Amino acid sequence: MGLGDAMHATVWPNRIDILGASAAGREVWEHLLDDLKAEHVPALTPTGKRMSLALSPNGRLDAFIYRTTAMPDTKVLRILGKYGIQASIGSEDVASVAPTRHRLPEESEDEPRG
Repeated sequence: MGLGDAMHATVWPNRIDILGASAAGREVWEHLLDDLKAEHVPALTPTGKRMSLALSPNGRLDAFIYRTTAMPDTKVLRILGKYGIQASIGSEDVASVAPTRHRLPEESEDEPRG
């Protein structure tokens, strides 16, 4: 079983989210972070670390790598693939798709308001 069977990454403009991060050992992470040119980001990553980890409510360990070096998304996808991590490119910032007055479904005159 490759790492990609247990992990999936989403590549965003400012970070890479890797769900199921516990599937990889420390040595794999060090090489992956080197290839991605990841750096410590004060206030976003623990002191001296190049990524953040979070435990999801269902017990899955997720990793967040902040993109500090300009690198095309296609190259990031190739690097993740080199480590057997399935990845996709995020289409929009999640916060930007929250419903607004202009994005709410149109109300019909015939539909009762509730």
